[in-house]
Amino acid sequence: MNPKSIVMTFHHLRNPFFGVALFAMLVSTLMSDSSRAQDFEYRQLMSEAVRSAANEVLPSIVMVEVIGGTGGANGDVEQDAPTSGVVVDSDGYVIVSDIVVRRPSASLLVMLPDQTRHAAKVVAQDFHRHLVLLKMEAKSKLTAIDFPESASLEIGQTTVAVGRYGSDAAPLVSRGILSGQDRLDGVALQFDARISPSFYGGLLVDLHGNPLGISIPAVAAGGAEEATSWYDSGIAFAVPLSVIKKNLPRMKEGENIKKGLMGFVPNSKDPYENDTKVAAVRVRSPAESSGLKAGDVIKSIEGVKVQRQQEIRQVLGRFDAGDEIQMEIMRDGGSQTLQITLTDSIPPLTPQRLGVMAANISVDNPEDPEQERTKVVVEHIVPESPSDGKLEVGDVVLKLGEVPIANIDFLRRQLIASEEGKEIVLTIDRSGESRTVSVIPETIDASSIQKLPPDHSATSGKWKIEALKLPDSANEAAVLIPGDDEKRGPLGLLILLLNPGEDVSTKVLESWQKAAQELGVVVCAVMPESNERWQPKEIEVMAKFAASIQKSQSIDPQSVAIASPAAVAGGKAAAADSMAVAVALSSNHTFYGVAVAAKTRPPAVRLRENDAEASLQILLPIASKDELPTWAPTLQKTGFPVVRGGEVTQEDLLTWVRGLQAI
Repeated sequence: MNPKSIVMTFHHLRNPFFGVALFAMLVSTLMSDSSRAQDFEYRQLMSEAVRSAANEVLPSIVMVEVIGGTGGANGDVEQDAPTSGVVVDSDGYVIVSDIVVRRPSASLLVMLPDQTRHAAKVVAQDFHRHLVLLKMEAKSKLTAIDFPESASLEIGQTTVAVGRYGSDAAPLVSRGILSGQDRLDGVALQFDARISPSFYGGLLVDLHGNPLGISIPAVAAGGAEEATSWYDSGIAFAVPLSVIKKNLPRMKEGENIKKGLMGFVPNSKDPYENDTKVAAVRVRSPAESSGLKAGDVIKSIEGVKVQRQQEIRQVLGRFDAGDEIQMEIMRDGGSQTLQITLTDSIPPLTPQRLGVMAANISVDNPEDPEQERTKVVVEHIVPESPSDGKLEVGDVVLKLGEVPIANIDFLRRQLIASEEGKEIVLTIDRSGESRTVSVIPETIDASSIQKLPPDHSATSGKWKIEALKLPDSANEAAVLIPGDDEKRGPLGLLILLLNPGEDVSTKVLESWQKAAQELGVVVCAVMPESNERWQPKEIEVMAKFAASIQKSQSIDPQSVAIASPAAVAGGKAAAADSMAVAVALSSNHTFYGVAVAAKTRPPAVRLRENDAEASLQILLPIASKDELPTWAPTLQKTGFPVVRGGEVTQEDLLTWVRGLQAI
């Protein structure tokens, strides 16, 4: 500091306010320097701790190379990107993620930390948790991971993901925190370290190097179609090491591990609602064998109290096929305990229907005057259906068998999960008199389009066509809706997907106007964002279009379908058909029907079992079983009913949409 600066400094210090400010600035500077020093020291210590934690387990971490089959015109050998694995037994057993078996391969090579390569074979697979057990022949004993007797897991604790990558199997390390347990419906730990697919199969450890779990490729339900889609996103999952330890002996014997299934249908559509009531029990399931009945309320599973369906899923997710669990239920005001042995498969649904359209009517509840109860009242009878001549308009459905019917959804789920060809007994109230009616429901699969009841009135007045735009979507759309002076409902809703290059002009919907008005179905035509193709990211947009229309129009929630123009007879399958199937399979609580051309190419989406909570129908413009496309039997085996529409017209298609609400 020069003399002039010193003079100026002392001159300003004579001002008390300036002196205080300068003193504060000096203190702040000193504190800032101290904070930087502390931050540097913290980073240095954390870096050393992470490095030390990784070094604890790196001798047991290997790299796995997937050598594919011969491909291409030149017969070149294809090779996938390498991933990681963990030695779990010194005799050569290695746990990896199932990313290594997602396509046929010529060989699997394991590179050890000393950079030697060894061929490995698949011994068994854990389908429940995306894991595979490999066996390799090594000349010397390998360094296996130590399975801890127990793991200390606390949300927020520091975690370290460890793997290997590259020609020299160099260590991969990423730090984060433990952000959740029992994720993916009870299967995995969740952590926020940013990991790539090369980490999959590697270890997750705590800051002391204690193993916690093995990283897997997975996403939450509905989060994405590909299990690897969330890589490097800060959302990652690992299977707890305790579970792997429990199943390892079975896998060494070559036994595959599969998810344990019970086979009941929940009462509530919302998994987070305080409701654990059972709406229906699947035929020939462990739930049925154990004596679980519709109307039972689940109180606890293996001693864990549950209040929501999501909690039930989380507890059941810990168990595999073959495991026996104990479940406490409430029935008729008393507590019972059931022993249930879970299985890996349950016969697919064969959705049934009576052929009635009903409504929930609120009435006074004499047992609790402050809370109304619901009556299920028959409003329409479908001609030539099982109910025609047996039930009447105005009948109140009280029970199915011995199970009281609480609402329409409860009755619908009972029928969707019921046994094909089996007679059911309904207790009804007809004009104040209680009586029973025996009916054999019809199977929806391979049936034809059912007629609408004659008293199912059409709309009147002129309908209009309007442009429809979502704020967060680039898709252009137009919608055909009732005029302002007509708000009759409930209506049906059909989302019509156009092919790339087709224009959403008034002419597209003008041809649907007469049928839509007569049958009471709102029709929304949607263009793809690109003129070249439909994109996977647009799948969720279609549900948003449906939700937007449902806000302004009175739509029956069950009478919502998606289709392509080729669903009408004579149409040629195109991109819109595959997209419609992808949307329907991915948005099962929005769309209850999908109509496409018979020669539609199946989309590349994960096929799930049809859901009794939101059963999906498929309409094809075919007349006989011989015309079913090659992919239809696969859908039928997973419980999706296929309706054969024959020469489908616009009127037929919209009639089917309205009929989706029939029970």
